[in-house]
Amino acid sequence: MASVLKVDKLDPQSGTALEIGTSGDTVSIPSGATLDISASTLTPPATMPASSGVNLTALNATQLTSGTVPAARLSGLGKVLQVQSATFTSEEQTSSTSFTATAFTDIITPSATSSKIWVVINGGRGSYGGGTAEGVTSLYKEVGGTGGFSEVVSMMEANVNEAGGYGKPTLSFNYLDSPSTTSAIEYKVYYKTNANTFYVNSGNSRVTITLLEVGA
Repeated sequence: MASVLKVDKLDPQSGTALEIGTSGDTVSIPSGATLDISASTLTPPATMPASSGVNLTALNATQLTSGTVPAARLSGLGKVLQVQSATFTSEEQTSSTSFTATAFTDIITPSATSSKIWVVINGGRGSYGGGTAEGVTSLYKEVGGTGGFSEVVSMMEANVNEAGGYGKPTLSFNYLDSPSTTSAIEYKVYYKTNANTFYVNSGNSRVTITLLEVGA
């Protein structure tokens, strides 16, 4: 049977340091007992042992000074999780009556399958055709580097008559996509013409593609 020492107070014999037990010993507080250190200073070890945080009810968000909060924990906030952007200054032209790819493209990798991708495209001087041309631009995408681009949505139709003056509709467009994937997604502008040559970003102006991941 363990011996029992009954005292009302323990004080160090000298100085102000009181040691209980020896290195390697375990000091146990019985179930139901209360260790009251509310008026004292507790100095924890530099590395705290693994423990559940279920009872950490007073942790303030301003105390989270490092690390990354998983996207899944941001659900319901509708936050912009990341932004990708690419700018192009080349003029694109086509005489094809089938959709072909332009150089205007950008890639984003969603952090969660529940995220949406907001595609924003802003053009410079816009488009025009040589002679009479009816050009169509469309947004395509490819998922996971498979090389298989598919149409997402038609962006713009430009009816251009050179004899009556150049028509230059601006290549400005936005679309909210729901890709349901965490694989890399490449969004690209495609275009075609019904006749003659159709130009996009005429005069080597500027086209910017911006991709924003929006948390669910």
